[in-house]
Amino acid sequence: MGFVFSSCDLSGRMESTPRFGFQAMHIVNGDTTVLNFHHVPDTILVGDTIHFQTWLDGGFHGLTEFRITPSQRRSVEFIWLPKDSLDLHFTNASDYERGIFMMDGTFWGLHFPFQYVALEADEDLILSFTVQNAGSRNYNTTTVSIRTPIKEAKTEDDEELY
Repeated sequence: MGFVFSSCDLSGRMESTPRFGFQAMHIVNGDTTVLNFHHVPDTILVGDTIHFQTWLDGGFHGLTEFRITPSQRRSVEFIWLPKDSLDLHFTNASDYERGIFMMDGTFWGLHFPFQYVALEADEDLILSFTVQNAGSRNYNTTTVSIRTPIKEAKTEDDEELY
């Protein structure tokens, strides 16, 4: 005899926490490498471009919100899809410049690519990704934060000092 447990509220609705996944690629002079964020994060240099592929899954509920928040806005410049394309998926309550993407709850999953350019050195840059679904407040939000240190690129003059 087996038992299966799931979370549900008293109205019989299933609850689930939204899920978030990503892969990031470092693009330098046309070369692409996959970034590692596990134990020791890969370091990027000022001027580098990072390409993210993100996946959002609302579980048993439609997606309502996705936020991408850097700890220091001056350290990075985000490159989103064209506004016309974003407007097809997100509501007018969105604020693309601040990384806030609002949805009406009709999407249960979403693939969202974007890029950012490292503008200045920041050893402690943290990118936070928050996904929210239409479930109850106890289960409706997931936040994932990753540290992506940015360092100054060495110049030929710097090499003479070493």
